[in-house]
Amino acid sequence: MKKIIWILALFLGTLLSRADSVPVDWGSVIDTLPDPRAFHEVTTIWEAYGDYIQRIEIRDSDVAFLVGKTWIFYREGRLLSERNLHNSHRYDSLFSEYDRTGPVEKLTRGRRLPRSRDLLHAMFGRTESQVREHCVTFTFLNHEVNVNRLAAYALRQVEREIYAAASSDPEVRAFIQDLSVIYSFHRKNVKGSRTLSFHSYGLALDLIPGSYSGLHANWMWSRTYMRYWYRIPMEQRWSPPLAVMNAFKRHGFIWGGDWIRFDCVHFEYRPEIAFTRSSLAAPDWMAGATSSFLIK
Repeated sequence: MKKIIWILALFLGTLLSRADSVPVDWGSVIDTLPDPRAFHEVTTIWEAYGDYIQRIEIRDSDVAFLVGKTWIFYREGRLLSERNLHNSHRYDSLFSEYDRTGPVEKLTRGRRLPRSRDLLHAMFGRTESQVREHCVTFTFLNHEVNVNRLAAYALRQVEREIYAAASSDPEVRAFIQDLSVIYSFHRKNVKGSRTLSFHSYGLALDLIPGSYSGLHANWMWSRTYMRYWYRIPMEQRWSPPLAVMNAFKRHGFIWGGDWIRFDCVHFEYRPEIAFTRSSLAAPDWMAGATSSFLIK
């Protein structure tokens, strides 16, 4: 029964867009994965990053993606290089944090596990100079940004939708005019950790306004004077206009304001997360989000 359900899902469209480009024994993949959720996560990774994947096969009882010269293994939502497989317990699933969003009554205590960057390293390299080779510079909402080519097409579509909304929405027009700076590619760690931020790969933007109007914008700022910062209701947190957030989310970005540890200026290009939140079929924007896209 498990195999029948998953094969039906396969033919519903999850896998069709890349069926001719990478040969895959999906029967073996289905038998290897423990449940439909794992199968869905594997196929979203393939859909989101397939331009970098040369092969998919079963290696040592794990689904593995060949990216460049590196095998990346899927293990319960984690994407790990071979050298990190024995340390899989030290990493969190790429998908876990995004199931727990918004204000909460009680904060779960304990050490937060990092997410492996092995896939990003295999695609873009480990050093700043290596990643920079994958980035392009252009103007976004009247500000210069330097972003990864992987996200460039999607970001252009976001800008197009924002300007379209601004033509009839004064709140969006005011938001664009009030933007002070946009931070993009910048080598740095996630605050309070030794894990590289998505800014370090050119896959994140911080849209900084001229004023936060007295609202909360970042959990680390708020916790300095509020004990229960995680209970702050959404209406007391700064946010871009809804039309702006929706434009980003429609094109594969996630918004940091949705997180328990909120970062309301932050957008991250995570097509596999956006795909997981949507239906089994890949959204239209994935058709153009390829590594070969280059802004002249």
